[in-house]
Amino acid sequence: MSRLDEGFAPPPACVQWCQLRTYDLHVLDDGVEIDLDWWNKHLDRAGHDIRLRGRDLDGHIVSDGVATVQRNDLRIDTDLADGEHDSLGLLFLCAAWQGSHKNRKAIRRFPDVHNPHLTRPDENPVAKTMTVLQRCIRDKAVPELPSGSWSGWPDTPGVGTSLMATFLWAAKASVDGGRAQLIDQYGVSTLIHEGWLEDPAVTGFTRRRYDRYVQLLSNWATDIGTSPELIEMWLVQRWSARKSEARFGSNAQPTLF
Repeated sequence: MSRLDEGFAPPPACVQWCQLRTYDLHVLDDGVEIDLDWWNKHLDRAGHDIRLRGRDLDGHIVSDGVATVQRNDLRIDTDLADGEHDSLGLLFLCAAWQGSHKNRKAIRRFPDVHNPHLTRPDENPVAKTMTVLQRCIRDKAVPELPSGSWSGWPDTPGVGTSLMATFLWAAKASVDGGRAQLIDQYGVSTLIHEGWLEDPAVTGFTRRRYDRYVQLLSNWATDIGTSPELIEMWLVQRWSARKSEARFGSNAQPTLF
């Protein structure tokens, strides 16, 4: 653990919450309802040869309407992103899952992954983003950047820190702190409230700060005997519960996944 985080232990409520939950049931089965028509219409308008799919109440794959996508579907061999480029399809599926999650800060936003600074008229406008995504999948890591990059993140137009972290988790990539983990503004705000001394804005997270965040989740998970994913879910859940308490009083029931 970073020396800055020494002595920063998981709150008792986090320990209790995580120990009562399991990875398979509460992480992998974490499902959201996605408007497939909205996403596929935007994909078509943006010129992407990608179509997202989901599952109906019986678990059958469907191509239109509102359908369910579980976190377990966020993987490179997923059946729910149909297109020529698996990496880009996975990115959009991650964006749809993340932006449709009612308990997270992320809103539904269609990421424009086209490079606005093309050097040639015949250049593929999504080549820069796809190259990074493919290397993340191939190397199970974030590509190294030339020295001088202030953020440490690769240049992926339209993606952003939170979506990139979700993609890295889906790609089973690792960073210096451990396996990549989701990062949500609600969760980081809970860490700040609990006493973590870091920049509260996820959009301003450098790679170094993100690595430290992942390391903190990993160390807490080891201490508790749980998974970092459940730690991250508790952080998000706790912020939502605090908002409910502030709005309705101390008798408000926390939102559970």
